[in-house]
Amino acid sequence: MKKFTHYNRLVIAVCLCSMVTFSNIYWLQPLLPTLQHEFNVSLLAANLAMSAPLLGMGLGLLIFASISDSIGRGPILLKGMIAGLCISFILPMVENYTVFLSLRFLQGALLSVCPAVAIPLLGDELRKSWLPSAVGFYIASNTIGGISSRLIGGASVDLLGSWQATGFGMALVTAILFIGVYLALPKQRHFTKQKFQLKPSLNMFAKHIQTPQLLIIYIIIGLGFGCFVNLFSYLMSVLEAAPYELPGALRSLIFVTFLGGTMSASLAGKFSKRYGQLAGVATGIFIMLAANLLLSHQNLSVMTFGMILMAFGFFFCHAQASTLVGRSVKKGKGSAQALYSLFYYSGASLGVFFIAPFYDKWGWQGVLGSTSIALIICLLLLVVYQVKYKAQHKQLIHSA
Repeated sequence: MKKFTHYNRLVIAVCLCSMVTFSNIYWLQPLLPTLQHEFNVSLLAANLAMSAPLLGMGLGLLIFASISDSIGRGPILLKGMIAGLCISFILPMVENYTVFLSLRFLQGALLSVCPAVAIPLLGDELRKSWLPSAVGFYIASNTIGGISSRLIGGASVDLLGSWQATGFGMALVTAILFIGVYLALPKQRHFTKQKFQLKPSLNMFAKHIQTPQLLIIYIIIGLGFGCFVNLFSYLMSVLEAAPYELPGALRSLIFVTFLGGTMSASLAGKFSKRYGQLAGVATGIFIMLAANLLLSHQNLSVMTFGMILMAFGFFFCHAQASTLVGRSVKKGKGSAQALYSLFYYSGASLGVFFIAPFYDKWGWQGVLGSTSIALIICLLLLVVYQVKYKAQHKQLIHSA
């Protein structure tokens, strides 16, 4: 690693860390029907295997984002990742589902150290001119880790014969990747410790929550991500049953449609420069609603195109909303983004409880109906934002 520059080592370490994190969070998503059968639980309970780590991640982000300024980003990154990986080796040996969910929650909280400190770490160590490309590599790694782990998880369960063997395999692969993180991560050169003060930190969080413009965006992204991630989770059960009856390897291929989101993120910046972030958020939501119409069709080809459109719309909305939060805050940008992440992951975690009764009564059409309701609520919130807080929004943007 000595031949690599400080920049190269840092970017490689952060990108590998991202892949390890999101691989361990998302590899189980295509296996939710398998967990339902193995643990003999309801579909709602099986979906909690994804909800638990996402909720843990949202809460963990607040903690790690707050304390990394005072104890250093590199050391806490390594320690949190090691602890999270240890749980990956324990999970396949757990037979009690309550213990399994508790460990998944704890794992999400520990692995949240990566999204909490990765971009601040890059910001500390890199020149401003290098930062956009480095962040771009990091975000691409998020996508690679999420998609590849879902594909490997779905294919491996058929190949290896059990979700436990798949779990051990995923834990081993990501542990090897983490060795790369450990070897590549350079010592911080430009980190300045800041004394952690709980009360000012809590006051800043409270101030953001009490700002209606920010709260509306937080709720919108929570509802949006809750719709998006749980739609895919329920789709796994739909594709396992008649008339599709697809094996795990083929079901997992549906996650390739996430690449539609990679494409939309690159277009979001150009759109916002011309029409603004608010219009971008609304456009993304309208695209998701259009995707729901396609997903109501029983033809698998039409549904696949609908999932591509759904990913395109969500990530377009996500890119606009996260930028809007950053531009709308003059002080406490880190805490504002941490709250954004909290609502983002909590929405994904809690969304399953909103969708479940619709699925139980109307099946897949109920899932689409519930997500459409949530997306229409998002549009109504945007109307409130535009009508009541347009002047304050402009004032915040200009003062930020």
